[in-house]
Parts: sequence; C-alpha cells; structure tokens
Amino acid sequence: MSLANRRIWVLINHLCLALLLISFYFGKETGMTAVAIGGLALAVIVGIISFILVHISSGLWKLTHSKTDKLDERQILITHEALRLSYGIFAIISLVVLLALALLEGKYNITLIVIFAALLYLAHTLPSSILAWTEKEV
Repeated sequence: MSLANRRIWVLINHLCLALLLISFYFGKETGMTAVAIGGLALAVIVGIISFILVHISSGLWKLTHSKTDKLDERQILITHEALRLSYGIFAIISLVVLLALALLEGKYNITLIVIFAALLYLAHTLPSSILAWTEKEV
C-alpha cells in the first residue's frame, strides 16, 4: 500500500473512532435512536476494516509492538520516533478531552481541574522519572 493510501486509511480509522464516540454520546443523551445505532455500527465496521488494512496487513502493528532485539537499527529508530511522537500527541489529546469535560460539564468541576493539572505534570515528568529510576548513570 502506498504512503498516500496508508494516510487515507489512517484518517478513516481515526474518523471512525471519532464517529464511535460522537454516536455513543448522542445515543446516551437522546436514547439509542436508529441514527445513533447506525453511527455506532458504521464506525465499528469501517473501523475494523481500516484497522486491518492500515495496521495489520501493512505489518506496522507488529513493527510497533516488537521487542527491540527483534528489530534492525533503522526499525528501532523509526519505531522510537513514532512512539515518542504518538505518546506526546496522546497525552495532549487526553488532557484536552479531560479539560473540556471539566469546563463543559455545566458547572465548575474542581476535581477534574486538579486531575488535569496532575496528569499534565505527570506527562512532562514521567520520561525523566523512568530514566532516574532505571539508569545508573545519566
């Protein structure tokens, strides 16, 4: 599969995740109408197909989940960079979602704000904490 096609399938896969969440929220708020159920079904079916095409068939899932002793130097470098970037993006998205929930709940939720602050701190300090814990010399 070409790079352009992989990118399209990645977008489709992630849009399916968004559709799943939106359909679930819509169904939870308004009752599981045919629209909500249809959105959920579409998201799951297309999500599974796109997952298989972009992650499984391409071998990228196996690559990113392999132990480093099974990879060559190039694979280690590109996997490390992908993991570094993806965990940063994941942390930002998670924190933005949590903050949005805290602010959009309709009332000021101090608990979610404190959790947001703690997770933001953890996202920034966890990598160096792991090095401090595991490495003799840094």
